Amino acid sequence: MGDPLTAAKHVRQALKPDGTWLVVEPAAGDDIASNLNPVGRVYYSFSTMLCVPNALSQPGGYSLGAQAGEAAIRQVATDAGFTRFRRAAETPFNIVYEIRP
Repeated sequence: MGDPLTAAKHVRQALKPDGTWLVVEPAAGDDIASNLNPVGRVYYSFSTMLCVPNALSQPGGYSLGAQAGEAAIRQVATDAGFTRFRRAAETPFNIVYEIRP
């Protein structure tokens, strides 16, 4: 996504005051060391070949990088005006974040 902050702001404006935004992201840690496992290595290769170039080719010029961990996702949500953020579920492959106004 070329402009995740604008997308998050749009979601925030579209939600009712008691609404919930569920975000499903690839399982990623906040630093390289926590992503050096079989799943993280596969995600780094996919992201390097597909996600980052795609994001940088879109208007906005802002990319979360090859592996956006929880801190990066939380920062985008906070910057968009959300006040509640939690990890709702996870598997070895994905993490589900519950984000609320």
